[in-house]
Amino acid sequence: MSIKTWFKDFLGNAKDENGEIIESVIEEKVQEIYYKELAIQTAITYIANALSKCEIKIYENNKEVRNDIYYTYNISPNVNENSSQLLHKAIEKMVYNKESLLVEATPNNLYCADSYVVDEYPIKGNLYKGISIGNLQLNKIFKSDEVLRLQLNNTNIKNLIDGLYEQYGELMSYAAKNYKKSNGTKYKMIFENIKAGDKSFQENYEEVIKKQLKSFMQNEDSVYLQFKGYDLQDVSPTTNKDSSDFRNLRKEMFEIVAQAFQIPVSLMLGNITNMNEIVKVFLTFCIDPIAEMLSEEITRKTYPGYLEWSKGNYVKVDTSTINHIDILDVAEKADKLIASGTCCIDEVREIIGFDKLNTKFSQQHFITKNYDTAENRLIGDK
Repeated sequence: MSIKTWFKDFLGNAKDENGEIIESVIEEKVQEIYYKELAIQTAITYIANALSKCEIKIYENNKEVRNDIYYTYNISPNVNENSSQLLHKAIEKMVYNKESLLVEATPNNLYCADSYVVDEYPIKGNLYKGISIGNLQLNKIFKSDEVLRLQLNNTNIKNLIDGLYEQYGELMSYAAKNYKKSNGTKYKMIFENIKAGDKSFQENYEEVIKKQLKSFMQNEDSVYLQFKGYDLQDVSPTTNKDSSDFRNLRKEMFEIVAQAFQIPVSLMLGNITNMNEIVKVFLTFCIDPIAEMLSEEITRKTYPGYLEWSKGNYVKVDTSTINHIDILDVAEKADKLIASGTCCIDEVREIIGFDKLNTKFSQQHFITKNYDTAENRLIGDK
């Protein structure tokens, strides 16, 4: 079913005097919904794409490991989806439904629930039942510690967008009507020797002339039958109104959504001049809070309890992998990390996207003679 067909069913009372659906009403409503959905989907895509580039690192006893948990979250969460597809779905549901639910339907198979029912128990923990994944209905009732419940920090973000959209929807509708009115074709018909209130003329006009004019103006290829004493003249505006109203409202809608999601406006609109600064703002205020929420939720469900956490068992969503790194641009910085002893060669290679060498040499830390303690400098070189 097309969106236009859906609107025809939805707007069943929007009919003209002949009982037909008014196409202009449908087109205006479709246009309003389109801008709203486009702005929200753009924000979702930015967030999901950024998080998809993150590596979900697993630590056990304070050491990074790549076990079956790592494989599930970074490569293949289930038999039908890869990790990026699952994350896109979870982010979209988190925005539209205020939250999303990830469940392990079968061992080592993580899915995003399409629908579910929550029984709230603030002390004992919530229960989740009626979980559906596609056309599959799960009979099991899941406890709170058996699911991953992902929620945006601002749970009212969708309500904020909807509330503002109601106001801008009226402006959009007015702009559409004004646009069509300004660019429509207008005619005037001049009659000779027609008496005002002539009933026979009114009947003839309704039955014959009005239908003929409607067919003439609506069809691309048509012929108008000119009667003697009838003169049809084009009185359309000589200057057409441009589409600036639509562009301005689209821009404002994107700005509203950008502010709600803490995404830089220039990034949402595609007007990027200073990429590095924009990406930093985007990561700091939009991505990092979501990544932190993911890290905490996965950690407390994978390694529950303080005892597990105190042993150094935790999960971290690494956002440092989001930025694209050009090795020639960071060559001097990479050298500085090794020369200062901050990182070993393998650690630097991992940062710039190279494979680790996994040798004794590459895992050794180096430091140049330029770095020394203040005490040794006071003594001086022998």
